[in-house]
Amino acid sequence: MPESNMTKRVLAQTFKDLVCQESFEKVSVSDICDACQVSRKTFYYHFQDKYALVEWIFDTEYIAVWKQSNVEDRWATLTSLCQYLYRQRTYYQKLTQYHGQNSFSQYFQDFLFNILEPFVLPDQGDVETVAGHDGVQPKAAQDFYMQFITDALLSALFRWLTNGAQQTPEEFIALLKSTTDIITTRLYK
Repeated sequence: MPESNMTKRVLAQTFKDLVCQESFEKVSVSDICDACQVSRKTFYYHFQDKYALVEWIFDTEYIAVWKQSNVEDRWATLTSLCQYLYRQRTYYQKLTQYHGQNSFSQYFQDFLFNILEPFVLPDQGDVETVAGHDGVQPKAAQDFYMQFITDALLSALFRWLTNGAQQTPEEFIALLKSTTDIITTRLYK
């Protein structure tokens, strides 16, 4: 492993350890550097700020692995995501409590939107049929639908993490599946 990646991994692990002990807001770049015994210059050589470090951690620990898995199965995708979050639940629980600018919540919402889109985006004909009933433009209906689904999943995931991930990932996914089935059944009655 190149030295640059080793340094990034040490910074990342130290940051995660600090966030698990404190809160995201209280951990500063100086704290990370002091704990790693590196200069601030070294930190800023690798990362723009601690928000970029958060994104790098998620990108390297989850997204890189996810891209190598079976991304065709939406439930397998969500299960692998929940399993990852569960293993790192203390860290992500702390991250989801911060809602300021450049928050993990914003970054994660964009990620969810992108991974969910191929699975839940309705066919154009379905959108046009639904939109046509109330005079809503198809593109607006489709965009709203995707945002609604993403927000619902994001809210459920964050609630699960905030409550300490009391259910296993498999139990949580089973609840998501059953809820989806109930909603689908109720909507078509």
